[in-house]
Amino acid sequence: MSNAEIADNKWEVEAAKPPVTTVPAIFQILLIGSFAAVFLWILQFSAAGIFGAKRDTMADSYSKMGNDAAPAAKKE
Repeated sequence: MSNAEIADNKWEVEAAKPPVTTVPAIFQILLIGSFAAVFLWILQFSAAGIFGAKRDTMADSYSKMGNDAAPAAKKE
């Protein structure tokens, strides 16, 4: 590299540009984008579970269970 190129700083401008036109760079961008999409998908369902409408779950139904399925008591 010559003194004129160093003084002109053109190499710094070229070095600062990310190589987004190569195939590995495009795959890396797609990979990070897919990780971000999965993270947002999980975050969406977490927020819906926290702030969404309360549903009747199996744990809530446990306290409502009776002895309906138990064998009949001794009938005399």
